Amino acid sequence: GKRLDQGSRHGENISDRQSSNEENDEDGVFDSLVPDRMKFIQQGQGSGVIFCSEGLVVTNAHVVQGATRVKVTLTDGRRFKAEVKGVDDIIDIAVLKIIAPEDAASYSSSLDPQPLPVAEFGDSDELQVGQFVVAVGSPGGLDNTVTMGIISGLKRSSEVVGLMHKKVDFIQTDAAINPGNSGGPLVDVEKGTIIGINTCIRANMEGTSFAVPINKAKAIVHDLAEGKHINHGYVGVSMASLTPDLARQNNSDSNSPNGFIPEVFGVVITRVYQNTPAEEAGLRRLDVVTEIGGQRVERADDAQRIIDGASVGKNLAIKIMRNGKDIILDVKPEDLGYKLQKMKEEKRQEKQDQMKKLKKKLMDGLQQNVDRHLQDLYPSP
Repeated sequence: GKRLDQGSRHGENISDRQSSNEENDEDGVFDSLVPDRMKFIQQGQGSGVIFCSEGLVVTNAHVVQGATRVKVTLTDGRRFKAEVKGVDDIIDIAVLKIIAPEDAASYSSSLDPQPLPVAEFGDSDELQVGQFVVAVGSPGGLDNTVTMGIISGLKRSSEVVGLMHKKVDFIQTDAAINPGNSGGPLVDVEKGTIIGINTCIRANMEGTSFAVPINKAKAIVHDLAEGKHINHGYVGVSMASLTPDLARQNNSDSNSPNGFIPEVFGVVITRVYQNTPAEEAGLRRLDVVTEIGGQRVERADDAQRIIDGASVGKNLAIKIMRNGKDIILDVKPEDLGYKLQKMKEEKRQEKQDQMKKLKKKLMDGLQQNVDRHLQDLYPSP
């Protein structure tokens, strides 16, 4: 289980998320190979924020990933059972609902049960670099921990942060975030409102942490609370920002493998993946994208943001420059979440197949050893 702990009225402790190492062993392969004494229940913890008096809690999706049981501990010591209502792995946001006190008997005997503390969401679009913030959570199980810092940067793309399959422009802060802080609030010191959900740190870089902007979370938490699936547009290309200077450097090199690139501000496609909407629509490597959905684009981050928000299954007009001509192609974005889930299922099935083969190999070898042993004990006349 995982436990969601928060470190002030803004943060609650999500705890006792439990998952078994047998949970994906549908065919009993694991159960037959591993002794009972080696089987275990995995526990973990993270942090979160109560944002609704009905007991809705927002945290990171990775905090409750694979959870079979979730408990929420408030900073006043009250403990509750909770259930996962919805998860968006692409944004790394999950919504839980507090469903019952852990000690229901003592709770029901209380004449005046305390209401749940509810945090107030702020506006992350108003943030400025240099603004003071505090991160609240339970790093390493140290409840009610608060660390202070400033906003170090804004709109850090998931690619820059190192989370390739996330679709978030992260808030960068130097407020210390450690394991157990994930899912907890990043708070505007001046206003006391939640402006981000602490998510991750950058490997090998001290004082560099990242949070999901609260406006990004606000846009989906109520849908997640209702169990709705959140769509994220995906077309299947890698892109890079293009400037006239970069294009001229390429064009001045007669040995450049890229050939001539238009000397304009735009986005150059560096790769088109197979079996994707981009390939089907006819996009090619080194096409220069200048408009998407009628919006001018000059940076790869801007292009990716428009694609992420595009309607799945509906035509999205992409204007490109190719061989000196302007071309408009219609691309139908797919849902990235569905595609990633399909990839996970394929990997899971591959792993199960490998376990089945291993079991058969072990059992065949065991049977051969038994047969030889029996022949030694009872040789044929």
